[in-house]
Amino acid sequence: MKRVLFSTLGMTDPIKNDFDGPLLHILRYYQPEKVYLFMTKRVCELAALDDRYRNSINRLCRQEDFPCEIIELRYEEIDNPQLFDIFYPIFEKELIAIYEANPGSQILVNLSSGTPQMKSACQLVALTAPFPVLPIQVTTPNERENYGISNFELETFWQNNIDNHAELGSKNRCLEVESNNLRYLFLREAAISHLKSYDYNAALDVLKTVQTFVSEDALHLLEAAKHRKNMELRQAQVLANRVDYDLFPIKSSDVIDLFEYLLRLSLQQKTGELIEFVRGISPALTSLFENFLKVKCQRKVIQDYCYEAPRGSGYFKLSRSKLQKEAELLAHYDREFGSPYKDSYLSCATLLPMITFDCGPRGRNPDQNVVTRVQLMRAVEERIRNYAAHNIGAVTEEQFVKETGISSGKLLQHMFWMFKYTFPQLFKEEGDEWNSYDKMNIEIIRRLKR
Repeated sequence: MKRVLFSTLGMTDPIKNDFDGPLLHILRYYQPEKVYLFMTKRVCELAALDDRYRNSINRLCRQEDFPCEIIELRYEEIDNPQLFDIFYPIFEKELIAIYEANPGSQILVNLSSGTPQMKSACQLVALTAPFPVLPIQVTTPNERENYGISNFELETFWQNNIDNHAELGSKNRCLEVESNNLRYLFLREAAISHLKSYDYNAALDVLKTVQTFVSEDALHLLEAAKHRKNMELRQAQVLANRVDYDLFPIKSSDVIDLFEYLLRLSLQQKTGELIEFVRGISPALTSLFENFLKVKCQRKVIQDYCYEAPRGSGYFKLSRSKLQKEAELLAHYDREFGSPYKDSYLSCATLLPMITFDCGPRGRNPDQNVVTRVQLMRAVEERIRNYAAHNIGAVTEEQFVKETGISSGKLLQHMFWMFKYTFPQLFKEEGDEWNSYDKMNIEIIRRLKR
């Protein structure tokens, strides 16, 4: 039977670490008459540099003595290969077209090249195609990761490729994927890809199509994760209790919201959602500063120094008249603001002078380390907030560093430090509370695979 191969491309193709990449390995052992290469913007750019894919395939065909027509499916407009939703309809359309153009041929699909989202989309298309499809996975040599690089020199890579030398013990690493309930298994892996990106809504949407195969406790815990990320903590707790999972590492009712908010900021920082991260810095710092003053400096800021404005709004102003009962503190505020302090809404900016006063040499809680850190955090907040307020578009990590002088991750570590410094009693000795989302994800995956 004639064979044709549909393949996405990744950074391990065509050769990496002295072994075939997935594309070349499938071609070596299945020798299809045609190969259809799905090419995103980045892959097209690499192909333009040195034509690595076409040259490597042609070299293999000459060596193994089989003909293979190369057909490039160029999608140069796709420059974000991490978006799962865009691939399925494109892959489905292309696979149907390939089937119609090659009647009677066996359709092979490479499941091992490209981003996790592309692999998941290939898995879904293979399962839902209205004709027989043979999905093929290729294991990496030594069962380890095989990261790609931009530089590619065909002659050197080809000579060093162990898969070209049977005398060195090269072996067929292709696995034909066959299993009962294959639809669920593939969709589960697609959901896990979303889960690892903290996209719980997408994971739930995928699993709902095969809900009868998914354990109820896994779905409940995944729902709990969705509510948790949305800061709907009460709903999350109810669902977690239902499946006997200890969801929240910090349980103090006074600060659980702040801790979970900081974790949510960490997810935004990890996944590059820096616009949302920037928006969350100000309220996080305001709460951190207020709690620090309450615990370490014995100051009830809202109760003793603020008034609600307008009444019933839930917004508070730090009052000059209430600061007047401490002449030195008021004088410090006047110096810090460069003019007589006027009533201002409670914020990290209006709380900063109280911390620097109390943590100064003659303050209630002398600590120069605290002064240095809070001044840095406030300066970063002001600079990046001003940048975001006056620019339309994304906030990149490079822009963040340029505007503030530190990385978004470094700012987050300062915020974590201040929370733990304020509430050390809430942390266990091993101190893994900040990894709570990853631990939760591991548990959800365990239950999905059980």
